[in-house]
Amino acid sequence: MTYARILSAALMSAAVAVLGFGTDARAQTKVNIGYTASGDFLPAFVAKEMGFFDKRGVDVTLTRIALASTIPAALMANSVQIGTGTGAGLLQAVEGGLDIVAVSGATRERRDNPTISVLARKAARISAPADFKGKKVGVPGLNSVIDVVFRKWLKDKGVAVEQVSLIEAPFPQMNDLLRGGTLDAVTVMEPFRSKIESDGNGVKVANFFSDVQDNMISGFWISTRAWAEANPNVVKGFREGCAEAISYIKANPEKVKAIEAKYLGVRMPGFSSFDVEIKPVDLEAYGRIGKELGLLRENVNAARLIAK
Repeated sequence: MTYARILSAALMSAAVAVLGFGTDARAQTKVNIGYTASGDFLPAFVAKEMGFFDKRGVDVTLTRIALASTIPAALMANSVQIGTGTGAGLLQAVEGGLDIVAVSGATRERRDNPTISVLARKAARISAPADFKGKKVGVPGLNSVIDVVFRKWLKDKGVAVEQVSLIEAPFPQMNDLLRGGTLDAVTVMEPFRSKIESDGNGVKVANFFSDVQDNMISGFWISTRAWAEANPNVVKGFREGCAEAISYIKANPEKVKAIEAKYLGVRMPGFSSFDVEIKPVDLEAYGRIGKELGLLRENVNAARLIAK
């Protein structure tokens, strides 16, 4: 082979390597994703571990964040680009002046698969909504989505919120607080709900979340509007990666338990109702609840709060 042919072949090989012809190579966009310790966000963990993000050009780093309420500030500071969110949290952040949008759905709370309940210790003798009057109820955070929906449930059942003492209590501490009698009841989600029940420290009073509205979106993913508009392909790849992960979870329920344990430290008793779709009507429901409870002043333009 002549020198010219050798040089030509070398240049062609280099071009193929750079352009990725015949390979899966593609430019990767680095994204730091902030997540809270909840089984609601399992599809993102699976998509990371199984390469579903990578093959769509999204190089994901997953960062565990202790308090969901700190995620909007982390987004604005660009320390994370995508984070977990809720309807109550998103709308309150937007009304407070933060330009944040939903980029993907995550889970829905369904009547046929409830993962959020209010549990009461037996000695508190709570079996109906009216029994919560004068009782101390633990919530994972004042104005958190669980707190807001529980207040709505009480109101719908004819119980004035002012008649109930709502006390902030982290999920991991709720079991002990019930056992010791510090709290009469807790609003709790999996896997903490099952642990409290199996230990005999609380009994289920109601699946209040799905009582308020069946198939209500409970968790989703958010980013700043500026980032979402600057990275539409990354948003698309993130959604598609999570959607593929949901299909994988359904087909391989036992295999994903190891992934679940890696990111959450526990194996959930079941799975949440995963769904990447999010519609304006999902946020409008929280807008109505927020105004009814006096937590929001403005009407919600829900369509504007979902990234294209």
